[in-house]
Amino acid sequence: MEAREGLPYGVIFGPGYLKDPDGNIIHKDGVPLIDPDYKILGNYQPDWRGGVSMNLTYKGFNLNSTIDAKIGGDVYSMTTTWGRYAGVLEETLFGRETGLVGTGVKLAADGETYVPNDVVVSAKRYNQIAFDNAVAEGSVFDASYVKWREVIIGYSLPSKWLVNAPIKKVSLSFVGRNLAIIYKNAPHIDPETAFSSQNSDLGMEFGQIPSVRSLGFNLNLNF
Repeated sequence: MEAREGLPYGVIFGPGYLKDPDGNIIHKDGVPLIDPDYKILGNYQPDWRGGVSMNLTYKGFNLNSTIDAKIGGDVYSMTTTWGRYAGVLEETLFGRETGLVGTGVKLAADGETYVPNDVVVSAKRYNQIAFDNAVAEGSVFDASYVKWREVIIGYSLPSKWLVNAPIKKVSLSFVGRNLAIIYKNAPHIDPETAFSSQNSDLGMEFGQIPSVRSLGFNLNLNF
């Protein structure tokens, strides 16, 4: 993965699989071949961002909830690369007992045309070649997400309860942030993650810890 001058802004550029003219991954001895030339694998810029907020008030109670979304854009996930290579992700369970056949083509006996790949290899061999650090294409995913970003549930004491008190207003609220990822396509990671705030690192995930869900209470006293 690297940046190159002259490329459109926001692209994810790196090593991918070697493919035939129809876009099928070419296999040799049952495993994918790596294209010696780097290529554009995606773009981290989203098509659009948006959100919706709801605020309800009734007899001293109030409810505020926010949901936001990012649709489009891509992310490179090193978690997938490391996890597939090491055999710790659920995807590596497939073919452990029987072996597997990679989806794509292989060179035919005539040495000029391609036929569907039918070579069985062990799951370990396939994953350690198809998801080696030397290839990034298999770990680039759609970074779209919809998140339940925040909810606040509060209650304010009626003012008549505080007529003779030095306190003019009392309100108590429950606050929850980063509550849930409602929708995403990228497996195993929070697709909102980024390696750092630098432009060259956007769209790349290197084992980041997802955003923490926080729950708490607020007590506000007005004198």
